[in-house]
Amino acid sequence: MYLSEMDLLKARLTAEGRLSQSRILQEILREDSQSEQKRKMREGERYYRCDHDILRKDFRRTTISETKNGAEELKPFFNPNRSNHHNVNPFHHTLVAQKAAYLVGREPTIMVKGEEKSEYEGELAAFCDAGFNRLLHRWVVGAANKGVEYLHVYYNEDGEFCTCIVPAEELIVCYDAVHQEEMTDVIRYYDIKVLEDGKEHLRRQVEWWTKDDVTYFSENSQGEFLQKKQVPHWLVTKEENGEEVERIAHNWGRLPFIPLQNNGEETTDLELIKGLVDAYDLLSSEGTNNLLDLVDLYWVIQGYGGEAAGAMAKKLQINKAVQISDSSGHVEAKQVELPVESRMSWMKMLRKDIFHFGMGVDTDSEDWGKAPSGVALQFQYAMFYLKINGVMPEIRRAVKEVLRFATEDWNRRDGGQRDWRKIQVQLNTSGITDDLETVQMIRESQGLVSEKTLLGKHPFVEDVNSEMEQLKRERSKKEETT
Repeated sequence: MYLSEMDLLKARLTAEGRLSQSRILQEILREDSQSEQKRKMREGERYYRCDHDILRKDFRRTTISETKNGAEELKPFFNPNRSNHHNVNPFHHTLVAQKAAYLVGREPTIMVKGEEKSEYEGELAAFCDAGFNRLLHRWVVGAANKGVEYLHVYYNEDGEFCTCIVPAEELIVCYDAVHQEEMTDVIRYYDIKVLEDGKEHLRRQVEWWTKDDVTYFSENSQGEFLQKKQVPHWLVTKEENGEEVERIAHNWGRLPFIPLQNNGEETTDLELIKGLVDAYDLLSSEGTNNLLDLVDLYWVIQGYGGEAAGAMAKKLQINKAVQISDSSGHVEAKQVELPVESRMSWMKMLRKDIFHFGMGVDTDSEDWGKAPSGVALQFQYAMFYLKINGVMPEIRRAVKEVLRFATEDWNRRDGGQRDWRKIQVQLNTSGITDDLETVQMIRESQGLVSEKTLLGKHPFVEDVNSEMEQLKRERSKKEETT
């Protein structure tokens, strides 16, 4: 949920007039946790973990219609003999994994404009290592599942600069009332386990972040929020002769939370395809249950009496015959046929729609691989490119914002004058391509595009900065031998 600065101001005025600070926090958290946006976030996360709605359907339960005294009545019916198998088809997980792997499967290339191979560029490259790329991958996946995901920068107990992902469902973000662009407050809430009277209980913890400080609240057993402390973003301890003499308060001057938006409307990737995925799961599960319950033959028996259907079936199984008490009775075997072809055709159409509207690449398509040329591959990726091209600028902006925080930390420590505005972020995408055509294009682009950019596009290069250093060493060694 997003709040404007005016919303918070009204809330605080209300709190001063008739509600306590604890009560206003309770109201804000209740409204946020029940909001439609947070429901969709939780839904996107569920489907990414393959926890689909189909798992909550009981195929043994249905509704039957009965007519009594001329009136129709619907009644629940439970069939304990009905199979209750669930097929989960993880299309959403596949599409999100495909998207994240393409965008950030390889480490980004970081350059500093106007400072070729500078010390600052080396620091940035070292910061954006494999560990940071794993974090970036989680960031992109979270944004796809929830519409937006947040990265938090902070100092740990040892005073080291750190980053972590804070789940978007834990945050209430307040933007300025005029332009709705700048974050003014962030409220984070989450549950912790506490031990009371020998039993574990969940208690909510709240952090209210501003540009200058953070206030901590804890929930008591009565559900009230008690303020614990209000502190700056971080403290620097000054020591003399091994003893602490002063603690200096510091803040970033802005909120240390960086959003990564999935798109301008912050919609999840699941919203486009959820109905189609649910329909596919339902058809697949129902078809499986019908096959599991299928008997090769069913029997139509007339004139048989005295025993239940179970006993009759047993006699058929053992004796291969039953005795008919009525002379006019007879036994007839009929074969069951399921509409498999029509079901498969419908599921094939659903699958095609899922990848089309989900804007992904169906590698199981019948047309895949028929024409391996670069143009054909580009055509297969057409819809996918439309999707990822929209989020690439947002990823570059978010990564640059992280590096801005890191740069400010370095400058503060050593008094440097590094300029984060010169940072350029290049995403090294991964996809199915015609390597020969790619290498030919790289060769023809030499002299027109920088060597670092070309290396980032080369199919054999995983780490551009390491490759640049290796090339430098090889060229130096070759010059020494000639």
